[in-house]
Amino acid sequence: MISRNALSFTEKKVSKNAVITLIMGIVELVGFIILMLVSIVSHGNIGIAGGLIGCLLVILAFFGVIWGVLSYDDVKTNQRFKISGICLNVAVIFLGITLIML
Repeated sequence: MISRNALSFTEKKVSKNAVITLIMGIVELVGFIILMLVSIVSHGNIGIAGGLIGCLLVILAFFGVIWGVLSYDDVKTNQRFKISGICLNVAVIFLGITLIML
């Protein structure tokens, strides 16, 4: 006799936390691109406000990674957006640290 629970043909649903993590990463990356463009146009005279915004974007990326990792244990949802969101937030952290060090 074949068990009903042996195979599941239903698609795993997408986690809201994964979508939030991915959107946070995209917004942070766009923020850094805008900051870089403003810095290039102003010949590096972006001021303290630009540095503060950059630091806040790095802090948000750190929380985006934590949010994604904490929601990673839900096995009933699709992992695709979680992994890409975490990777994007980690990339933003490295980008922020690199730009702050310059």
